[in-house]
Amino acid sequence: MKIALLGSTGFLGREVLKKALDGGYKIKTLVRNPDKLGNFKNRVEYVKGNVNETDKLEETVSGTEAVISMVGPPMKNPGDPQTYKAAMEQLVVILEKNNIRRFIHIGGAAHSGGENESWFIGRRILRLVLSIIARPVLVAKHLEWEVLKKSDLDYTLVRPPGIMKKVFKGKGTVADEKNLPRTKVNVEDLAVFIVEQINSNEWIRKAPLVAAGK
Repeated sequence: MKIALLGSTGFLGREVLKKALDGGYKIKTLVRNPDKLGNFKNRVEYVKGNVNETDKLEETVSGTEAVISMVGPPMKNPGDPQTYKAAMEQLVVILEKNNIRRFIHIGGAAHSGGENESWFIGRRILRLVLSIIARPVLVAKHLEWEVLKKSDLDYTLVRPPGIMKKVFKGKGTVADEKNLPRTKVNVEDLAVFIVEQINSNEWIRKAPLVAAGK
């Protein structure tokens, strides 16, 4: 099975790329600088460009069966949130045009994603901190979510809290639509969860909160 990855050279993206290759998936990825793929460069099919280039984006997803996106506003100089809303709208158009229904995107635990969610103190603090230091990021991720809800895609919006290299006690990750069990998650465990969603129906058209297991 061939899948497309967007954002494969970032902190989380590299782990998802590794886990997907380990799982036997064929990979197409869109990268600004192919050299950042490092040792993975000769193991994937890549398109040189960025997500704002519509032709490059369509070239990347063409011929794939699922798309995983880890693209989003950076904490430093995130820019106008409307830019990311427009980018998501364009991506949805491209996926639907190419008959690709399965789409997995990374949001965050600090924005809403369902009804009757629990906002316990740890999650409230996450939201408060992000609203102070990088409010455009919070707004952008919520706008992306609103776009996905209106689409016909079989999406899963994965919403992690703080992503860390640290290995936490417990096993893997815990996913829940309404409750965030912890305010941290290990990057490798999160990558495993994301790759597992490619062929899973459990979180179709949902936005699970994903954190370190207990």
